Amino acid sequence: MITKIYKSFIFSVAMLGLSSCVNNWLDQAPSNGIPTSQAITNYNDARTAMYGMYDGLQGNSTYSEYYAARMFYYGDVRADDMQARDQGMRTSSCYEMRYTVDDAPAIWNVPYNVIRRANRIIEAVDNKKIQDAEKYQKEVNDIYAQAKVVRALVHFDLVRIYGNPYTSDKGASLGVPFVDTALGTDSQLGRETVAGVYEKVIKDLTDAVNSGALYKSEKVGEKQGFIDQWAAEALLTRVYLYKGENELALSTAQNIIEHSPYKLWEADEYAEAWDKMSAKHTKEMMFELINNGTDDWADREGIGYLYNEDGYADAICTKSFVDMLEADKNDVRINVILPVQNKMDDKGSPTDLYKKYGDEPVFINKFPKGQQGDPRLQNLPILRLSEVYLNAAEAAVKIGGGNVDYAVKYLNDLIKARSVDLNSANVVDAGSITLERVLTERRKELVGEGHRFFDAMRNNETIVRYESQDNIGWHYALNEDSRKFDRTYFRAILPIPVSEVNANPVIAKQQNPGY
Repeated sequence: MITKIYKSFIFSVAMLGLSSCVNNWLDQAPSNGIPTSQAITNYNDARTAMYGMYDGLQGNSTYSEYYAARMFYYGDVRADDMQARDQGMRTSSCYEMRYTVDDAPAIWNVPYNVIRRANRIIEAVDNKKIQDAEKYQKEVNDIYAQAKVVRALVHFDLVRIYGNPYTSDKGASLGVPFVDTALGTDSQLGRETVAGVYEKVIKDLTDAVNSGALYKSEKVGEKQGFIDQWAAEALLTRVYLYKGENELALSTAQNIIEHSPYKLWEADEYAEAWDKMSAKHTKEMMFELINNGTDDWADREGIGYLYNEDGYADAICTKSFVDMLEADKNDVRINVILPVQNKMDDKGSPTDLYKKYGDEPVFINKFPKGQQGDPRLQNLPILRLSEVYLNAAEAAVKIGGGNVDYAVKYLNDLIKARSVDLNSANVVDAGSITLERVLTERRKELVGEGHRFFDAMRNNETIVRYESQDNIGWHYALNEDSRKFDRTYFRAILPIPVSEVNANPVIAKQQNPGY
């Protein structure tokens, strides 16, 4: 598990700088407390730097702009299956999509800070700065490969947020700067094309996967909180799928399904398995970020608190999504969407939430209070085996031909694991399977985990929140251009943050269209 080892004055200063400095992703001190000027010179330094790298993926309690919260709800509420509950919520800006370049949400500084931490590890090994590397060669090589995967993950996230989907123009438009070396405070990188970023992301991933250095878990949970061989391959299937490399996505996913120790949760395990204290939790969870206390950047700004009724109750499922999921009474996935629990106030009158939603399931419970009694303490799911099955099915149905049989097999495997009473109406066959059906199962399975918006954009789907008062559901009033849109809508990608534009004249000339 990730251990907090760095609560230091240096880190406090560094994190304060996250909001006050421009280009701060180039030179801030890492969260492990090792100053940037101090080299990583031994195995213990490298291991400490690795902890800081992983911890940075969340952000922190003030700047939760990465996996602590924003990366999840960005991918959820911008689409059609989740929404901000009301105006003024933390998720409202991403949901309403009315922002300008001056007030747009950002997912920039923290990710680039993580990249810098990964680069420090990579460069220390490449430059042979680790003096006891020969003694700890296996461990150092593993850390090095993990840093490559993390660097790939973060660049991939950034290019999804700030660049057009690869499938829209084969990556010809601008993506983000790819940073693979330590940079000075005066460095002013320009944006690479989306294709260029994907090429380097895939190189980092394939280098790590093919190196033989990553730990290859034989039992689930052996590397909980860290990236192992299987998690790296799972990420690679995702990247291949986004790029449209369907043959590679399928073959990589098949290797995981056939050879890894991970198994799908069964129907009777599904609801409880989300609690990290469950004995079945790690069975399907290939990579997650660990939270051991509310100071692990999992406080009231964390996604668990935002999605919980007793937290901020910030975002809910849409009426259209709930109706779709409830159409199959045998689907256990409805069990992680809770109705209002606090139905009456202390005067015996219905609460406002109960007045509005009644007994309808609205709150995602993938970050449950569980046995620890606090949603802030749940881990953050990044890669699950169910996604690998869905990646395989989607890739296979897109390839077509004889591969359709694989699509049928992998989709049915997932459907069976999510059905309490399977019947012929649930499963698919070669004649009935379609891309739309695969994507529908993807929506049901991955809701609340930050996928739907990106899936819709890369597949050129139209997002429909509502079109009239007849189907407005639980949505509150939105601008017309945010009620229904596709990937040609300029706000489908974020503007480069104004602080970066002001500090970097190269990027200032490369702002996204419409801003």
